Amino acid sequence: MTMDTVALITGAAGDIGRAVARRLAERGLRLILTDLSASSLSDVEAGLKDTGADVLARAVDVTDEDAVASLVREAREFGPITSVFNNAGIPGASFPIAEHPLDDVRKTFDVNFFGLFHVMKHALPHLAEHDDAWLLNVSSEAGLKANERRGAYSASKAAAIQITRAAALEYGRHGVRVNVLCPGPIEGDLMRRSEGSMPDPQELRDRLIASSAVLRYGEPDEVANYASYLLTEAPGYLTGATLTIDGCRR
Repeated sequence: MTMDTVALITGAAGDIGRAVARRLAERGLRLILTDLSASSLSDVEAGLKDTGADVLARAVDVTDEDAVASLVREAREFGPITSVFNNAGIPGASFPIAEHPLDDVRKTFDVNFFGLFHVMKHALPHLAEHDDAWLLNVSSEAGLKANERRGAYSASKAAAIQITRAAALEYGRHGVRVNVLCPGPIEGDLMRRSEGSMPDPQELRDRLIASSAVLRYGEPDEVANYASYLLTEAPGYLTGATLTIDGCRR
């Protein structure tokens, strides 16, 4: 891997996205960062540039396929894309299935599945141009185990797991490792929003912590340490894998 190698990170303004960007910059990769929030993205870009990282940031809505295609083309002009951290996502609202507004279900799938799919569709052909390349999708432990009042979110994250496996089957012969990471509860804004959508946020937090072998939420840097390996060093036989980082939640 050379200093010209480019990593594309979606959801880069979120807690996990920021942490992964820092780790990849430390490894010498050039970064293309994208998120929906231009102001938050600008803060991330500025912080990374202060450390000497080579960064290009673009505010993009991943649900807009044309915008994603344009972003990937620009990223390729920035340098050879060898790593993609497909991390954009939303928690969606919490409702019983019979009461869940269809608009919210569609929005949840638009971001968590179709947005992820758009990035895969346009980035994978470029990743396949290289002998070694990595694409890491972000799902959730909710994609492996359904949660009450979280049916739409769980279903959208389960779909992310299956599309990962399909892509790994298609691109393994081209040297692209395609894996999916399923974090448990991680400290940060996304988890606070998930807690806030429930009838009793503190009860949810206490219950999730009690169900973990380490009796706490994970930290974004812990996810980033794992993800940076999967985005730069994972061997060719490690592909199509569904990988958890959840504190051994029961």
